[in-house]
Amino acid sequence: MTETKSERTTIALKLQYACGQLTDSIPFNMFYIYFLYFVTDVVGLPAVYGGIIALIVVLWDALTDPIVGYLSDNCKSKYGRRRPFMLAGVFPLFLCTVLLYTAVDFSRPITLLYYIAVGILYWTSYKTYVIPFFALGAELTQDFNDRTTLRGFAGVGIYVATWLVSAGPMMVLDKVTQSGGTEAQSWTISAVAFGLFGLAGGLICWRATKGKEFVDKNQYKAEQKAKLLANYKELFQLKAFRRFLLMTLAYNIAFSIASAAFVYIMDNNLGLSPAKQAGYWTIYSILTIAFIPICNLISNRFGKKQALISLNLISIAGCMFYFFYGIPDFTHLILFTAFYNIGNVCYWSVGYSMMYDCAELDEYVTGKRREGAITGFSSFMQKFGSAIGMYVTGGLLSLLGYDGTAEVQTQQALQGIITVNTLIPGILFMVGTVFIILYPVTKERFQNLLEAIEYKKEGKEYPQEKLNKIF
Repeated sequence: MTETKSERTTIALKLQYACGQLTDSIPFNMFYIYFLYFVTDVVGLPAVYGGIIALIVVLWDALTDPIVGYLSDNCKSKYGRRRPFMLAGVFPLFLCTVLLYTAVDFSRPITLLYYIAVGILYWTSYKTYVIPFFALGAELTQDFNDRTTLRGFAGVGIYVATWLVSAGPMMVLDKVTQSGGTEAQSWTISAVAFGLFGLAGGLICWRATKGKEFVDKNQYKAEQKAKLLANYKELFQLKAFRRFLLMTLAYNIAFSIASAAFVYIMDNNLGLSPAKQAGYWTIYSILTIAFIPICNLISNRFGKKQALISLNLISIAGCMFYFFYGIPDFTHLILFTAFYNIGNVCYWSVGYSMMYDCAELDEYVTGKRREGAITGFSSFMQKFGSAIGMYVTGGLLSLLGYDGTAEVQTQQALQGIITVNTLIPGILFMVGTVFIILYPVTKERFQNLLEAIEYKKEGKEYPQEKLNKIF
């Protein structure tokens, strides 16, 4: 019989699990905030080349995510299903981070191939850690609110990491150039420094979660292993999971477009110095961390759906307002950030815990617990959306005449940067919100689902009318 873990996790375990979020969020955010800028303005490649590199390496990541989830679910190591993968990923991820942010001086075709090859290794190492890390979160507790709180702690880790890799490189750039160094040197220094933070966070989480994995001792016999494609076909038949995946796709296209393009507003539209940009990212991080308890409070009081819908409507309104009004100065940049980030924070701290709830849906229907497969499929949609977003950003910037080597950009390019940061994400937020509205799992229905699973284990019938709206 499957063991249950309805008890709540301790504060200490939540904090240590949140440290592991650094290993996810440092490389993730450094790539989506700065990689396109790095290859256009530091390496000197055209923006469309940067978009092509991002498309190839992130699509590779997306397409192989389900494989890692499947392998993790079926791992029989005496050390657990998740933690061996996490340990295997953290060290090569650090090395690849340094290589990815080293500016090479090869011919254009060789430079393109270099960043594609290193990018593939980077994302392969990343996925080896991250997918089991997220799956482990679903195994630490089955309590509905505790999962939200656990993701809230991890959400703090997300935005601590975001601050480190957004403000940090600008601080390093300011210090290095004042000391007579080059911008290229500053990026290598940043990669080493912040890569070490990620490495340390992953190792703390790995050590703290020893013995905490949720194991079904009867499930993972060799003859019961499902085929990879059959695994994901079964999962996709769950209505709630399909809608979660489509929400994930829409939001991650939006986030990757805005993340990749945001640095261009500060550098080109507003002409902010590296020190001023570092100050902006510090304010950004303070705002986002302050929003996390607000999101959790609304979610625990009214439910995840209601929190996501209401706070995303605020983000949509902010995006549309600033598309028409523009972002003329630093003050309006901060105001736009507040509007945009309330929905962004709610998705990453609350919305992602909806993925965990799908593990119980799967268990009720199939009798299996496949957190790794669920995480892998979700990660595929996240990366697929991100790849599309970065490719679109690079393509649009090139189409609008952006030239990373030019001292001054054209008015068309400057207006395009505003559009890419406001209108396009706002429309995609609308699409994502539709799928949130259609998502059928609520707090009350989830409790009914847990009861139904226990009834099923005991061979009892459960009133199906209580589950009809979920399935």
